[in-house]
Parts: sequence; C-alpha cells; structure tokens
Amino acid sequence: MVKMTIKDVAKEAGVSTATISRVMNNSGYVSEDIKQQVLEVIRKFNYQPNAIARSLKQEKSRSVGIVLPDMANPYFMKIARTIQHRCFQQGYHLLFIDTEENPEKEREALEFLTEKRVEALILAGTGENRDQIQAISDSGIHVILADRRFSNLKLDTVTEDNIYASKSAIEHLLEKKHTRIGIINGPKTISTARERRQGAIIGLEEAGITPTNEFMFEGDYTRESGIEAIRYFWQLPDRPTAIFSANNEMTFGVYLGLQQLGIPLESIEVVSFGNLEFSSLFHHNLSVIMQNPQELGETIGDLLIKRLNGEADSVQNRILMPHLVPSK
Repeated sequence: MVKMTIKDVAKEAGVSTATISRVMNNSGYVSEDIKQQVLEVIRKFNYQPNAIARSLKQEKSRSVGIVLPDMANPYFMKIARTIQHRCFQQGYHLLFIDTEENPEKEREALEFLTEKRVEALILAGTGENRDQIQAISDSGIHVILADRRFSNLKLDTVTEDNIYASKSAIEHLLEKKHTRIGIINGPKTISTARERRQGAIIGLEEAGITPTNEFMFEGDYTRESGIEAIRYFWQLPDRPTAIFSANNEMTFGVYLGLQQLGIPLESIEVVSFGNLEFSSLFHHNLSVIMQNPQELGETIGDLLIKRLNGEADSVQNRILMPHLVPSK
C-alpha cells in the first residue's frame, strides 16, 4: 500500500494542505465542520505525517537528549521518567544515553546527540568534556545541567544543596555520640562528590574534630567501592563506629560488604546520601538524606519547556533542599 502524503489527504478532504497542517498542529482557525471532515479522512486512511521531513522543513527535531551516568540507579531513573512525561505532554521525544560515569562514553554521546539535531540537552556529567559542552551551548542547543554542576560554565543548572545536607548528616551522627566517623567519598571530578565531602568536613571541623585520611575512603559511586570501603574500615585498629556514604549505590555496597564479612547489618550506624530501595526489608541503623528526584525532574522539565518555547531569559540556577530522615 502506497503511503499517503499530505497532498493526498488534502485532495480527499477537498481542502488545502495548509488546512490539513492547521488541523494536525491545532493552530490557526478552521471551522468545526471542516476540522471534523479532515479528521475523518485522517482516521479513514490512518494518515501519519513524516516527522523527519516535517522537522527538516521547520528546522526542528522535536527531540531532547538526556545523558545520565547510571540509569540503573533509581534516583536517575526517576528523574528521567519525570522529564520524559513532561516532554511527551509537549510533543517532544527523548533520546536517553547512559555513560556509566565514563568520560569517553559521554563525549561520544554528546557527539551522537548533536548529530541527531536535538533541540536541547539535559546532562548529569562526569565532570569532563567541558569545552565540548560549552560548544554545544554556543551552537544554540539549550543545555541544562541536572544534579551536577560545572564551575565557570554559564548554563542552566538544577541541583541540590549537597553541602548543607552532608553537614547535617555529620551533625546527626555527632548528636548520637559518634566521633569516629568513616566517610565514603565519590569521584573528585564530580561536583556532587566534592560538595558532599566539603559538607562532611565542615560538620566535623565545627564540632572540633580534625578530619583524617584514615577515615576517608575515596569511592566512585558504585556498589563495588562501597564493599571495598567497609572492608578497609573493618581492618583498622580503631574502626569507625558510624559511616557517612556519599551516595546510595555505595551504601548498598556497604551492606553487601558487611554481609560478606559475616557482620550483622545493624552493627554500625550509617547515613546515606540517597535512599535505598527495599531497605525496610532488612535490619539496620540507617538514616537517609532523602532526595526528591521527582521534584528535580519536574523542575528540569518545566525549565526545559520554557527554554524551548523561548520563555526564559537569564541563566537559571535552581537549588533543591534534601532532608535527613533518621533511623527508626
């Protein structure tokens, strides 16, 4: 069967192609009778416009690229799904790419998405490829940084107050009389990791405790580094009595490591930046810096649509506030 064109539909309906376009885009005036006449022909022949040809004519792809470091992490998955819902409402489609925290994969993803002529890019970056990201923005593609920021890049950013939240995590542990606190950090190239480390150090220093390298473990936001961290801390002569973990995947690794060592999970107090799914199913002393990925996704989605519609002017820097939920 030969695919119908807009001219075929116009001929069958007895109207102009411009009228067909106004009906399909819901723009401009068309009388109700003519509108129903056109819709009947569209339904009868199951007419579907060529989206690629239409986007080329309009010089718009109606697509948005989103580059995230770990789509297996429920936090990023929730952000992506929330943005997707907002975009679909406005007739935009998302192209998702998971970089696995790999700067080279991120670079390739950015090249691919620009070749696909996305109108906007949402990025939770690895901390690398700064010049490439700036060049994409300079080319006219809207760039919104999600969860993570770049210093010296004037781009829209939606993040959380990592410093304040991490400081509150340390204060919570100090209130529970812990002074030997192990800190599991994230990669230094990533802004969230640097900020959470900074907040933890501020919390200790304000309490008169000097942070030591012995109680600092440099992780990489993976479960594997959480396992390595607990193995490291457990072999210390004076091991920590509590742990602050800078993300939920590393916290997951902490509990996996305890299990592998045969240590009861509730034997050490933990504060996790980010919630653990299914944590209610096991015994633990776990407090959580509770993030709100849906709010973050909604904020990004609203800003994105305003940018695409030309309704936002100055660079936006929006900061959300996580809150601590203590263990029961």
